[in-house]
Amino acid sequence: MPGRDLFADEGTPESKGRDLFADEGPPPSASGGHGDPLKFLTGVGEAAANMASGTVGAALGGLAGIGQGASNLVTQTFWAKPGAAPADVVQAVQSGLTYEPRTEAGKGVASAAAAPMEALANKAEQAGGYVAEKTGSPALGAAANTAIQAAPLLIGKAVPKVAGLARDVARPIAERVAKAGEERTAIRAAEEAPKNIAIEQAKRVGIKLPPSEAGGGVGKMLEGAGGKIQTEMSLSRANAKQINRVAAKEIGLSERQPMTPANIDRLKLKAFQSYDAVKKAGRISADDDFRSSLEKVKERTGQAQADYPEDTNELIDKEIAKFNKPSADASSMLEKIKSLRQRASKNMQAPDPEKFELGIAQKKIATAMEDLIDRQVSATNPDLIKNFRDARVQLAKIYNVEDALGPNGNISAAVLARQLKRGVPLSGGLKDIAELYQEFPKVMRYTDNLGGHAPFSALDYLVGGVSAVSAPHALPGIAAALVGRPVARGIIKSGAYQKAAIKPRVPEPSAVTKAARRIAGPESEELPPTYVPRVGDLGAQ
Repeated sequence: MPGRDLFADEGTPESKGRDLFADEGPPPSASGGHGDPLKFLTGVGEAAANMASGTVGAALGGLAGIGQGASNLVTQTFWAKPGAAPADVVQAVQSGLTYEPRTEAGKGVASAAAAPMEALANKAEQAGGYVAEKTGSPALGAAANTAIQAAPLLIGKAVPKVAGLARDVARPIAERVAKAGEERTAIRAAEEAPKNIAIEQAKRVGIKLPPSEAGGGVGKMLEGAGGKIQTEMSLSRANAKQINRVAAKEIGLSERQPMTPANIDRLKLKAFQSYDAVKKAGRISADDDFRSSLEKVKERTGQAQADYPEDTNELIDKEIAKFNKPSADASSMLEKIKSLRQRASKNMQAPDPEKFELGIAQKKIATAMEDLIDRQVSATNPDLIKNFRDARVQLAKIYNVEDALGPNGNISAAVLARQLKRGVPLSGGLKDIAELYQEFPKVMRYTDNLGGHAPFSALDYLVGGVSAVSAPHALPGIAAALVGRPVARGIIKSGAYQKAAIKPRVPEPSAVTKAARRIAGPESEELPPTYVPRVGDLGAQ
């Protein structure tokens, strides 16, 4: 029998001579030509029913064709007249089980959707005929026809299984990748935690921060445009006002009351009135806690004392010896406490480092004496001690502020930080300021001698002048860049920017970690440590 092209078009007479995939214009209107949405939805439903029933019909028709071919083979073996052709049986069963749309919209949608399947069916029929010719077995031809038409069903069923198998292989690997990334993120979060706490503290207290400490990419560009050093100076001046407000509030001054020596002395006298009531408490005996507190005033470790016994501050040792007495009258102790705090303030404002350390020691000695009075009076007269405690806290704050107060009425955050570092018991807003200075010293500088008040620095003028001479045609751009510098600094220190852009840094997992976690599933899911796919896994699913 002469050979023929397996894929030549031998379909229905009306399909001969044309390409099944050629563009033959748009299909009939899915809306039936009336633009009715209801008719369109009806057509979609009919098309779906046509495709679903056609898929089932193709499979069952193929099986019927195979059965008919086998039946014909048996009857031919015994010289009986064979039955119907298997291909006719396939066509008859498939046509009988396939729902045919009744509306124009349904026919239009079904025609567009069925084109690929019709092409596959035609090629399957051609292939089946070719196999039947070459083998002389209509049953094998019907089997080939059925196999080709059933291929989409088999592939559709296999894809989820293959995907499931791939997922099972990938999940343990993805889990390890995700955990490693999440651990790195947790480490970064732990490293950033102290800084984030300080950022939150700064926002609460009202201290303004630069974008390089807690801002995003846009803010850092603004900081670069404004000049890093100039921006730090600008923020320091803005923060100085807030530091003064916090200190004034801590010692009891209103916003309208300036922080002058006269106002501070007035607050001291008021607080010392509560001390007067304690002067009649009688004789106060030193106890072990008092003696231990005096020893701690030296702030020397046992190892340092053993290695360098001669390296001592004689002024501090003499001061401690003055007050290390077995007992003293409450009245004289309170007078000495007052004297100690006044001398401490004077010494802490001196430029001599040893004088500053002596002032710190005098503060600690005064605190140890107040603690001793507190312990003994509270045991004998509990009602009297409450006002004393409130007054000593207030006096401590007043003296701490006075020690940090400059000649122009500005508080030095650096001095408060040094007090805190040396063990002076700061509290409230004063402690906040001291802690924040330790974290952000460049934007909390003492401003009395701080330059940078002018909108442009000497470097700005130098660069602008040289650029204007060397490139006069670019003068408008140079001028715009210079003018933009103070504008950028103004944006950074504005309340709106600080509120919206200055935030704690929260490390995020990388894109790879997030993708791996999506593949691996929730962390709580139990996964096997390893997975080795087996040949039978695909069919078992």
